Amino acid sequence: MIKFPIGIQNFSRIRSDGFLYIDKTMFIYQMVTKGVAYFLSRPRRFGKSLLVSTLEALFLGKREFFSGLWIDSSDYKWKEYPVIRMDISKTVSSTPEALATSLQEIIKINAEKHGIKGIERSFPSLSLSALVTELSKIGPVVILIDEYDKPLVHHLEDMSVVAKNRDILRDFYTMIKALDEHLHFVFVTGVSKFSKVSLFSGMNNLLDISLHPTYSTLLGLTDEELQRDLHEEMRGVSEIRNKDEETNFKEMKQWYNGYLFSQSMTSQRVYNPLSVFQFLQNARLDNYWFTTATPTFAIELIKKQKYPIPDLEQGTIVGKEIETDHEIDTIDLPTLLFQTGYLTIDSYDENSWTYRLKFPNEEVRRSFLEQLLFEFADMRPSEVHTILFKLLNHLKNKDLSGFFETFNTLFSSVPYQIHLKQGAYYHSLIYLVLKTLGFSVQAEVSTNAGKVDMVLKTDRYIFIFEFKIDSDAETAMKQILDKGYYNQFKLESKEIILVGVNFDTKSRSLNDWCTDQTD
Repeated sequence: MIKFPIGIQNFSRIRSDGFLYIDKTMFIYQMVTKGVAYFLSRPRRFGKSLLVSTLEALFLGKREFFSGLWIDSSDYKWKEYPVIRMDISKTVSSTPEALATSLQEIIKINAEKHGIKGIERSFPSLSLSALVTELSKIGPVVILIDEYDKPLVHHLEDMSVVAKNRDILRDFYTMIKALDEHLHFVFVTGVSKFSKVSLFSGMNNLLDISLHPTYSTLLGLTDEELQRDLHEEMRGVSEIRNKDEETNFKEMKQWYNGYLFSQSMTSQRVYNPLSVFQFLQNARLDNYWFTTATPTFAIELIKKQKYPIPDLEQGTIVGKEIETDHEIDTIDLPTLLFQTGYLTIDSYDENSWTYRLKFPNEEVRRSFLEQLLFEFADMRPSEVHTILFKLLNHLKNKDLSGFFETFNTLFSSVPYQIHLKQGAYYHSLIYLVLKTLGFSVQAEVSTNAGKVDMVLKTDRYIFIFEFKIDSDAETAMKQILDKGYYNQFKLESKEIILVGVNFDTKSRSLNDWCTDQTD
């Protein structure tokens, strides 16, 4: 029976204790033999720390842990180098003083591993310089930096802390550039490329492989790897779930696959490894990766920027800014959501240099929208779920009056300051509710007569919504009928229900609605 390395990021322990290791050493060989300095951005819990640990074992010459892996039969020389490994995620970063102290401690621990004393200086950057200089007497030094940006990303809600931490990190990383002559290899991981930290302004010609097609599957799991290493486990889960293997695999793919880390549309999409391992261990579809950290910073940005929620799912167009470094206090929301794993590349247009970003899979889509709803509604999750259950039954029974009356209960819980005199806001909120219920919903649907505000499809019905603000439902219905928005849906052999809705900003409610049906 396979032992899944859930929560284990130490390569040597995984190999010595018999945990599952998906062999990525062919990519590692390519990196270490063809370049000297790399940066790799990936979302949290995608295996960045395990990759750093693997590189550490490789450069320390611990060949015994690589027995049976691809690199063991290659022509790699297995030379030993002095290694400095710094896990910046383990720093205390609530204040710049705490961050500086933590960096000093990390350097001290690395020095003690090599039996070196007396390298402490007044600043972390100077201590690092002293350590590298001393180690270079043994041989060219390898520096591995994991989660270089954690002291920034962890404090996105407080930009004053971010600014102070950025200054500390800038001085620290600037020193690495100055030590170039003593270095053999540098590898840095993080979530985003932030400017003003001196990592991306020429340090060792740091090569960003985050969207390089060659390394698009360096982290994450591919279909081929699942079939090769986990076929028996997937078969066992199929039996437990009482589903045939094809259905079980299709559902797992829908929930956990979908991440694309490449411009090339021929590159493979990958699964989130944490979610797959948890699914195979528990035999249950659930929100495993998402629940490890709620994206409160993203939720706050959506509220602050009044970002249209339907765009997150239907596709957000961005340019090459997702490839470049950013100032942390001005990074735009889609780019941040992409780099943190809540959106992924859906397509790339080479002519216009634009990307379409969408939710990668069902786990992220459902979890993110549900979390948004919890944040907008000033209610306990249990209260929200009760309302959602009622809304679901009203729609299944074609009870629009019950639906809107119940929806107003939810609507009234939204804090006063969030309500806006903008139709897009109200559209987004009702869209969010309907998507959380699991329905097929589209906003701003183009027809030959114009754009329908929203189209909802169930097994039996097609609901066509037109929304007005501070007007009346009849005006909305007249627009549906006059423009014949429903005509293009007649071939779908479902009952079509037309719905006119008015939002009243004074009472902050859906105060008027009416329905009609096509012949």
